[in-house]
Amino acid sequence: MATRQIYGTIASDGHVLSGAGIQCHKIKEGTYIVEFEQSFGREPAPVCTVCGNEWRTFNLSVAILEVTPQYFICSTSSPDRPIDCAFQFIVVGDE
Repeated sequence: MATRQIYGTIASDGHVLSGAGIQCHKIKEGTYIVEFEQSFGREPAPVCTVCGNEWRTFNLSVAILEVTPQYFICSTSSPDRPIDCAFQFIVVGDE
């Protein structure tokens, strides 16, 4: 089966800064849903990382909460609470 990759950069407000074939919506503080315009054949493998100035992101992390062939949900947070933060991702999966 052929594989496909989708990648992008998401602003802290959920706006798509780069990438194609995706939509993103901020669900609540620090929680985002990234939807794929074309579904994968089965659950893909997303990888995310926070991005921004070092002095603003050194203590932040991103966790992937849910993955389906149509979307993934992730949360950016500080050590004690969810917090809005820009992030980058790549998703690889079967077509």
